[in-house]
Amino acid sequence: MKTTFLVLFSLWSLAAGAQCDPTKRPVIFVHGFLASGDTWANAVHYFKTAGYCNEQLYAFDWNSVSGSGKANEENLVQLIDKVRNKTGAQQVDLVGHSAGGGLGRNILRDSVQAKKVGRYIHIGSRKWTTSFAWFPNEKCMNIFSAGDRVAGNGAGPIEGATNIALTEEDHYQVATSNSALSAMLNFLQPENKTIPFAAQHTDHATIAGRAVLLGDNMPMNAATITIYLLDKKTGARKRTVEAVQLKTSDSGQWGPAIVRTGHPYEIELVPADTSKKKISYFFSSFNYDDPLVYLRGFPEGSRMSALLGKIPEKEDQSVLVIYSATAALIGGRDSVTVNDFAVCSPTLTPASRTVITSFVFDDGDGISSGKALKQYASAPFIGGVDRMLVAGKRKVHHIYFNGKTLRLPAAPSSERILLAVLK
Repeated sequence: MKTTFLVLFSLWSLAAGAQCDPTKRPVIFVHGFLASGDTWANAVHYFKTAGYCNEQLYAFDWNSVSGSGKANEENLVQLIDKVRNKTGAQQVDLVGHSAGGGLGRNILRDSVQAKKVGRYIHIGSRKWTTSFAWFPNEKCMNIFSAGDRVAGNGAGPIEGATNIALTEEDHYQVATSNSALSAMLNFLQPENKTIPFAAQHTDHATIAGRAVLLGDNMPMNAATITIYLLDKKTGARKRTVEAVQLKTSDSGQWGPAIVRTGHPYEIELVPADTSKKKISYFFSSFNYDDPLVYLRGFPEGSRMSALLGKIPEKEDQSVLVIYSATAALIGGRDSVTVNDFAVCSPTLTPASRTVITSFVFDDGDGISSGKALKQYASAPFIGGVDRMLVAGKRKVHHIYFNGKTLRLPAAPSSERILLAVLK
């Protein structure tokens, strides 16, 4: 295998987009429970098309599983100060989704810290009934949806705030849909009459991101990242094209790397401790620059690992993880099949569960019941299907998702975990 080693750059060091406006206030996006900075990939792309510069857009990663609330708040304050110092801006705008909304709101409780924030957007999060004299509700936008089964009745109109009531968007879509992003942009930049446009497709895109542990977002430093161009028909790695290999930084950052648009890719994540699980991420294509491509390793000996449960390691079977990057998987709305078997249905992925990630593997009895895996019955945002996936060198797993098809090699779970990213 040919490999190319690239020098690592900061997550935000990708070349600035054309016609960006350096006078805009920087925006810091705060993700929710069990999430990471890639929650905001759509938002970053959308805002860049409206004239924001790369150095004005930041995603804040925090430990939503076992981290200290005080420590998370202190880290967010540190980022706010760092961004202000870096950009020269007196204030930043703050956006919080779900549990990240609670974190953002707590920052505003402190009148000193609140002075550093120009406007605040609260998304899919619990509403409040009091206003701070030093940060009135008029400086806040509140986005909620009747289709959000997580925030539910806890969200809703806030007196004095700019309230955006969506109707069908699920708990993830309230932060990723065009309707939400358009409202956010108009609130943060009311004088900006520029309408975001669909980026013109080119032959190549630049990607970068982070490797972190699922849940706590601890960086996976010194991990090896290898990027493979795949054959569209077979899902196999193209031997005629150089693979790109690089190492993650101390903060888990990797890239940038240049990829071909419109082509499927595999990004292999190998932890520095090679005894840990190797994970291959599969993408149907990259169609524009994306600095928020996150690769998550599976933690061990933690609350998160207990939540995931035991994952099989078999020589003759695959383990597949389906990750929906911008919306929940909802039976009756979405169509997702693995080898022609529906893994998204009103029974397996009901709207009430808001499943973002679904595991597909045999539960150990050698029978593909097609029923939900019991170990994920109470796990938030995680589901699973008891379905045997036969592994083999010449076998291919076919994934269908709302009109798109992704093919990936049927590697055994003893070798690696297969993870399909659906957008």
